[in-house]
Amino acid sequence: MALNRCATAARLLSSAVHDVNNALQVISGTVELLESRPGLDEALAGALDRVKNQSARAASALGDVLVYTKAPLEESAPVNLRETAAHAVALRTFAARRSGVTMRLVADQSTPFVVRGSRAQIELALLNLLLNAEQSVVATRGTILVELLSDPEWITVRVIDDGKGIGIVPRERVFDRFVTSRPHEDAAGLGLWAARRIAEAYGGTLTLEEGAAGATFELKLPRESQKSKLGTQK
Repeated sequence: MALNRCATAARLLSSAVHDVNNALQVISGTVELLESRPGLDEALAGALDRVKNQSARAASALGDVLVYTKAPLEESAPVNLRETAAHAVALRTFAARRSGVTMRLVADQSTPFVVRGSRAQIELALLNLLLNAEQSVVATRGTILVELLSDPEWITVRVIDDGKGIGIVPRERVFDRFVTSRPHEDAAGLGLWAARRIAEAYGGTLTLEEGAAGATFELKLPRESQKSKLGTQK
């Protein structure tokens, strides 16, 4: 009976998260339309930016919960990782700048950074990595670099910060559920765990590089091959 109640609760939670997330998407879309209107005064533009960032923050938190409940990941499709990373960085730029944090994206414009997966889920993973980096550098008003690399088999996103580094020992525990160096009222400790699970769901990896200072998280996803593209068109 207890297991049945847990299963029912998980299904209800998954449904509620989807409904709220859909509402947040409508809010974000409306904000983007308003932002595109000419002649916005500075105060209104700033308010719209705050609404957009808070909507993204709420969507990220809901996404973590959805991944934790092991709800099915969305059906995969080709994803332009450069565009996805640029959007994730744009969502966090205002909040980062307000905290004195510098964030920039480096990605070759001529390289096709195309992978296969769910854009929403992959963006969630990237947002979790950016939020983790922000928390590491906010005290020092540091820098976050998001770098995209490509080889014949893999597309790699490296999120590099010059913050205080990883204080959790052993370091691999940062990917465990409910593990966090922040006060538990501020974080559930699911962000990096969820990001790794999303990467693995699409055949990729998420690792933490060893380093003397700061932290470098490396997200790797299989490149979308021309062969698989042709196969999906049949």
